[in-house]
Amino acid sequence: MQYTDQDGRFFMEAQRGRGMALKPCKSCKHTVDTTAKLCPSCGVKDPGVTVGQQVFGLLILLVIIAVTVSMCSGSGDDKPAKKAAQSSALPSYAITKDDYREGRPRKVEVMLTERLSDADLAEVAKAVRANTDFKAEKTFIGFRVEGQSDKAYWANASFDPDYRASLIGTSAHDYQILKTMDLKAYPDIVGSWLQDGALGHVMVLYKRDGKYFIDSVFASGGKNTESFIAKKLSDGGLRLDDPEQGFGEYYVVDAKGNLQGWGENGVYMTLQPHKPEL
Repeated sequence: MQYTDQDGRFFMEAQRGRGMALKPCKSCKHTVDTTAKLCPSCGVKDPGVTVGQQVFGLLILLVIIAVTVSMCSGSGDDKPAKKAAQSSALPSYAITKDDYREGRPRKVEVMLTERLSDADLAEVAKAVRANTDFKAEKTFIGFRVEGQSDKAYWANASFDPDYRASLIGTSAHDYQILKTMDLKAYPDIVGSWLQDGALGHVMVLYKRDGKYFIDSVFASGGKNTESFIAKKLSDGGLRLDDPEQGFGEYYVVDAKGNLQGWGENGVYMTLQPHKPEL
C-alpha cells in the first residue's frame, strides 16, 4: 500500500497525536519511530539513533566504567595498606620451609632476625599459621635465629589446636647479658666464644701459671672451670686436651681464632670469636 504526500502528513500527525516520537531514518530518511529496532524501509538497525548519539552514548558508558574501576581500586587499596601496617608491626621473620600433606600436620621452619619475647613469639607463630591457603588441623613450627651457632631450633611452637611454645636456645634476655658480659676479670685471656644453645654461656680461654683453662660463664652468674693441656699445631692453631676426659674429645683454636669441638666423627661444633658489646 502506498501513501500520498497528504496521507503521509496525516499519518505523521496521527502518530504525534498518539504521543509517538518520529524522525527520519539515519540511512534512507524514511520516517520511523525513534525507538524502532529496524527501519521498515531499508532494514538498518536503530534507524532513529544517529552516529553522534551513538558516540555520545559510548563516551557516557566509558566514563561510568572508569568511575566504577576507580572506586573499586580505591577500596581495594585500603585493605592491603591495613594488612601491610599489621605485618610491619610484627618482628621480622621468613618462612624457609613449609611442608604439608593432607591428613598430616603442617610442619614449618622459620628464620628470625633476632630472639623474641614470649609475647612476640606467639604473635609471629599466629601469623605463620595464618600464612597459608589451606587449613591444617595441627601446625608445628621450628624457629631459628640468624647468626645462631647452635644448629638446633631456637624455639618450637605448635597449634594442636591450642597454642604452645617451648624455648630451646638462649632467651633474648640472657643472650643480651652474654653479649655484654664484662671480661675484664681475665687479664690473661687468650680468646672468648659465645655458645647460644640450650645452656647458653660464654667460653673464656685463658693462660695462668703456665696452664690453660676454660671458664664457661652463664647469664645467671654461675661458672664452670676446666683445665687443659695445650699443644701448638703446625698451622698456628692450638689443641686443648682435657686429661680427665676419656671420650676422645678435645678443642682446637684454629689460626682464625675459631673454637672447634672435635670428637670421633670429626668437628661437631665451631664458634666464632666473641667480642663483648660495651
